[in-house]
Amino acid sequence: MTEVRDKRKVWYDKNAVKRKFRVGDLVLVLATSKPNKMAVQWTGPGVIESQLSETNYIVRMENKKDKTQIYHVNLLKLYHQRPERINLIVSGGEEIQECETEELAIPYPVSDRNIYDFERIKADSALEGRLSLTEIESLKQLLGRHQRIFSK
Repeated sequence: MTEVRDKRKVWYDKNAVKRKFRVGDLVLVLATSKPNKMAVQWTGPGVIESQLSETNYIVRMENKKDKTQIYHVNLLKLYHQRPERINLIVSGGEEIQECETEELAIPYPVSDRNIYDFERIKADSALEGRLSLTEIESLKQLLGRHQRIFSK
């Protein structure tokens, strides 16, 4: 039994990823009580307060009135915060007057996304080199019949 146990441990350790967190790291905690056992739900982010052992950490959750709790490393994963994207236009008084007279060139999407140009499709995809004229004509009729399904 010890020989089999050691052999299995070697195989397990080949694919096992050792996770280690530092104090102050933001982590997500796997919710153990959920309505569907197949659904994965992560809560957080929480902050690592301290490390009790190699596998246990004390985590402080902000939404639980700064309550701390002990979690096993298998219930934790590192939280990666998305960078905030802020678009800001700063201009002086003179530039504002000029900007009011000029129209901004903001590209807007076409309101009817189902309008297609068959000649452009034919040219872009080089259909003439791969299909016969009858096949191209049947494709054009198919796209025409179902133009609400196919977009550009």
